[in-house]
Amino acid sequence: MRYEESEIVELKREINEDLKNEIVAFLNSYLGGTIYVGVDDNGYIMDLKKNELDKMESTIINWIRDEAIYPNCSEYVKIGVNEDDVLAINIRCGKNKPYYLKNKGLKPSGVYIRYGRNKSMASEEEIARMINERSNTPFESLNSNDQDLTFKQLKRIFEDKGLDFDGFNMLTSGFISREDKRYTNLAFWLSDQYDTAVKMAVYQGTDRDIFKVKKEYVGSIADQIDRALEFFDVINEIRVIIDGKPMRTEIPSYSKRAVREVILNCFCHRDYSRNSNIKIERFDDRLEIISPGGFYDGLTLEEALDGQQSFRNKRLVEFLYRLGYIENYASGLNRVFKEYQKDENKPIINTTLNMFKVTIPNRNYEELYLHPEKHYNDNKVGRVK
Repeated sequence: MRYEESEIVELKREINEDLKNEIVAFLNSYLGGTIYVGVDDNGYIMDLKKNELDKMESTIINWIRDEAIYPNCSEYVKIGVNEDDVLAINIRCGKNKPYYLKNKGLKPSGVYIRYGRNKSMASEEEIARMINERSNTPFESLNSNDQDLTFKQLKRIFEDKGLDFDGFNMLTSGFISREDKRYTNLAFWLSDQYDTAVKMAVYQGTDRDIFKVKKEYVGSIADQIDRALEFFDVINEIRVIIDGKPMRTEIPSYSKRAVREVILNCFCHRDYSRNSNIKIERFDDRLEIISPGGFYDGLTLEEALDGQQSFRNKRLVEFLYRLGYIENYASGLNRVFKEYQKDENKPIINTTLNMFKVTIPNRNYEELYLHPEKHYNDNKVGRVK
């Protein structure tokens, strides 16, 4: 087989203390992964002898048995020599995160997480997030640090949709804790006081060197959703062809339905415990939409596209469904790809533990930016002289 490092594959020439950190990082990920020992960074097999492989396998088994990695992870780690005489350590994402090095303790120096192809020490914030997830207490249900909340923006949105805000039950909707009747994080996210902005930008060219437009909005995420969708409508260039036919042809640079689904997906499923922003950025050749937090609870992209669900913010999803922002809990990403099934260039999804990113190609990039003469010629055909 071909050996190449990726988000779920790590290559090691030999075992050392750093290998423990790699195992911990995969256990703390949502995807898990495989570590191949006896392969260099270029994928070249080191041709280790059987007694060397047996010794390495025994060492790792002892790590697991002696709980050098804590809590016990034996059911998530499988070790064996494959057909290429390479030691393969298959690691499933653990259910008792955070996992850590027992001799270091539950602190950043002992807790590692996977960032793309690399591992890194977890921050205190990331450790706290994993502990909250393990306790089965959703972050949205925890009490908000800010209890002086108002809902003017949300009330206006209710009225615009013909809904009665005064009759809205905050307790049953999860805005107020049943235990102590205090506002929850869910209420904070939908209040006027929510202060993490959605950031939107238009750049000149295909990189971030020159800004053309830059906007950011704080406040209720329901209002942020409306403003993000309005912003997209403004920046979605339309290629118009008038060629003598009875009806002119209009080709939007981006599918409105697909982009709407991606934006709503970001607001529904982002990791609100991370102090980071949703970003919507348009370049000449593409639209990039980035949300903090990858798939939740081990869900993979393939499973999400197959309709499987994993809710990080279940109450929020239910609330946005009731307001009419979303139609179906698990069909959004499928609709994105269906919108582009006849296009040569497809949307691309990249996801890590900390980030969910969708890149959507500009359908009009060649005609409007690379070769505008094509657009001119399309409009020239059939024109009355």
